[in-house]
Amino acid sequence: MSEKIVVENVSKIFKGRAGIVKALQDVNLSIKEGEIFCLVGPSGCGKTTLLNIIAGLEKPTSGEVFLDGKKVDRPSPERQVIFQQFALFPWMTVLENVEFGLRFKKNISANERRKIAMKYIEFMGLKGFENAYPKELSGGMKQRVAIARAYAVDPEVLLMDEPFGALDPLTREFMQAELLKSWQEEKKTILFVTHSIEEAVYLASRIGVMLTRPGRIKEIVNINIPYPRDIEIKLSPKFTELRGYIFHLVSEEFKSFLSIK
Repeated sequence: MSEKIVVENVSKIFKGRAGIVKALQDVNLSIKEGEIFCLVGPSGCGKTTLLNIIAGLEKPTSGEVFLDGKKVDRPSPERQVIFQQFALFPWMTVLENVEFGLRFKKNISANERRKIAMKYIEFMGLKGFENAYPKELSGGMKQRVAIARAYAVDPEVLLMDEPFGALDPLTREFMQAELLKSWQEEKKTILFVTHSIEEAVYLASRIGVMLTRPGRIKEIVNINIPYPRDIEIKLSPKFTELRGYIFHLVSEEFKSFLSIK
């Protein structure tokens, strides 16, 4: 697989009332086309900051990000962001929310826009709810609407920041399986930020473990468990071994951060 996203020597410094905070320092990373790459690490290590820089929502203090060899310097529909909080428009129906990004594509008629939106509403198992409002949906359904909205504009990259973090454990398991199902059909490049090591091992082809602030890549771990994966893979010895290894890497960083010897 070719390199889709390349991060070169990216650093980020924030200046505020608490003084100068060095969030990232000389981060180098490449994400392959069509893979699910997960970022894990202690809270405050810069995972979300790095995702926002790749999205074009934040500018690096130094360094550069490239998508297909082109420098990233602003947000773009080719990079869709899915947040932990569902970010749906409460005054719009499910259909209107999923159609929203398509409204900015002037070459798509209203009829075609609706056809595309309905395709992804059905794809995410939401048929019959297209006229419902977000307040009428469960948390898992809201997140499926957000994912359908992202897919509808046919992005090259999905950037997912703790997208299942606000869900109950059973719904979270279901959404992980749904994400893998949709990825296997669409083969989008996905950068997925999570605090859950188990979630990362289940989803990812590779996992980047980040150091405590200033954030850097400590190690990239290959998850050599073949796709497709089902929930029972979490009970396998290989899964347990990988989860334990990454837990060890992350716990070292927690200890360093808390000065525990």
